[in-house]
Amino acid sequence: MAELSSKEHVDAATQDSKHESQAVEDFEKHSGPPENNLVYDNADEEPIVHLRTWIALASMFLMNFVQTLALQGPPSVLSIIGTSLNNTQAQTWVPGALTLMQAVISPLVSSISDTFQARKLLLVGASVVSFVGAAIAPGSTNIYRLIGATILIGVGFSTVGLAFAVPSEILPRKWRPMSQAVMNIAACLGAVVGPLVIGAFAKADVKDGWKNFYWVQMALWGMTAIGIFFGYRPPKRHTQLDHLSFWQKLAHLDLPGFGLLTAGITLFLVALNLGGGLFPWTNARVLSLLVIGLVTLVGFGVYEWKGTKTGILHHELFRGGKAGGRTFAICIVLMMVEGIMLFSYVIFYPVMTAILFEQDPFLLTVRGLPFWVVSGLSTVGWGYWSMRFRTIRSPLFAGFLIFTAGLVGFATIRPGDDLNCLIFAGLAGLGFGAPLVLVVTGVQLSTPHHLIATATAVTTSARAVGATVFTSVFSAAYSSELQVKLYAKIAEAATKVGLAADHVPAFVSAFTAQDSGALSAIPGVNSTVVEAAASAMSQAYAESLHVVYYIAISFGAAACLACFFLGDLRNTMNYVVDAPVESLTAKRHAAEK
Repeated sequence: MAELSSKEHVDAATQDSKHESQAVEDFEKHSGPPENNLVYDNADEEPIVHLRTWIALASMFLMNFVQTLALQGPPSVLSIIGTSLNNTQAQTWVPGALTLMQAVISPLVSSISDTFQARKLLLVGASVVSFVGAAIAPGSTNIYRLIGATILIGVGFSTVGLAFAVPSEILPRKWRPMSQAVMNIAACLGAVVGPLVIGAFAKADVKDGWKNFYWVQMALWGMTAIGIFFGYRPPKRHTQLDHLSFWQKLAHLDLPGFGLLTAGITLFLVALNLGGGLFPWTNARVLSLLVIGLVTLVGFGVYEWKGTKTGILHHELFRGGKAGGRTFAICIVLMMVEGIMLFSYVIFYPVMTAILFEQDPFLLTVRGLPFWVVSGLSTVGWGYWSMRFRTIRSPLFAGFLIFTAGLVGFATIRPGDDLNCLIFAGLAGLGFGAPLVLVVTGVQLSTPHHLIATATAVTTSARAVGATVFTSVFSAAYSSELQVKLYAKIAEAATKVGLAADHVPAFVSAFTAQDSGALSAIPGVNSTVVEAAASAMSQAYAESLHVVYYIAISFGAAACLACFFLGDLRNTMNYVVDAPVESLTAKRHAAEK
């Protein structure tokens, strides 16, 4: 058989792309909502977008900003918060409560939104609840009140699926990479401003300064609620469920699935947070919660597979061919991997920085800027690449590759590598600018529009679960490695500078406990021994942190490979606007008038 010419290869590839995208479009036509909704369906001509749409987009920008500010602020001074409230053991639940709310509540919120078409009501209402939570937090005199307040703030954070879905559905499909890029800029700004603000407050008042951060957050949640109320004005939309009563629509929600998911994730994540901290991993409480949580999650999976076709994991999401169900499924995996990689940085980069390079709380947050600033700037480039060439596959691969390279750099950091640490943070940020933007875009282009919020929420929940689970995995691996290396490194360094071997155990114990009285009582301990031990301790911490990045790097490599199996979305990335907030006309038609 004669080989195909290059032109025939191109034609064949184009036909494959058309078939994949046509499968998605045909699927949407048969499964979509009624046709009397406001839609711009001219796939080939760019519409004129007016001020009403841009104002709605601005309100979503503010929502993404405050959500990320609420998430990234407290972890940067978490030890200060725990010390201030006299409970360092439970301090991880402050940021953990937000992640838990996203993982558990986000699919329910988005499913309600898709069923009742109540996006605006949910966004405004959730922002008001977060406003109340932020107002409660500054009065905290114990960690549990702060955790309770954070749970209320998490109600607003659980609308993250809607905060990603609305910008995409009110703009042309082709622009979705750029719309998500703009939302990621908001998130990066929040990730920069949050730690800087709370760090500045903590520096001014080490004990209670962090509480002022929540007043700032309260004001921003209030502005967000007002901005969405007046700025986002979608026309009434109809669904195939319009003929049902309120209670019938409520029954249409996958309440058994939500119950199993909530119970399973909550028990599982509580076990992960308790294990290795408040209790050892072998403790009966930890093991029982872990096992029950896992069994419940398995039950959830079986129920979604065999018990229902219209649940949280709606079966329509997994249909539509290579550019449909397969791409959606791969995107879920990629989003989970992105969360794993991100939290290896978010949680352990501050640890590395504080131990090796900087102790000042404000300057500590400043050292995190390269990652977020470069990410915010690069996300526009990634979005434009995707929009210009109508693909997510190649820019997503490049982004994951660069992100992974940054993590490889972190796995080489030693004491004294101050500048290298900042450079690798910027490199990782450059890569991070692509995955969140393009994975969300892939999800929204590969699923039917009437399930766009649910699909987005499932994806972001997968990210939250991956991040939370592997934060515990990272912590356990790091602690285990440190326990071995710390003694060995300090003992070796101390004996090299003359400390007698029989005094080494007592010296290591006193030195790691920072017990100056016990140190002075040990024969042979002098400034030379102490300096050698301090240097060895830094080396032990640096090498122990490497194991975190070794784990994350393996997932990054797998993500790079998975990108090649994504479907071709070229023909799906057209000028159709699924849920405009105004009546749109084509630019060419407007020019002819």
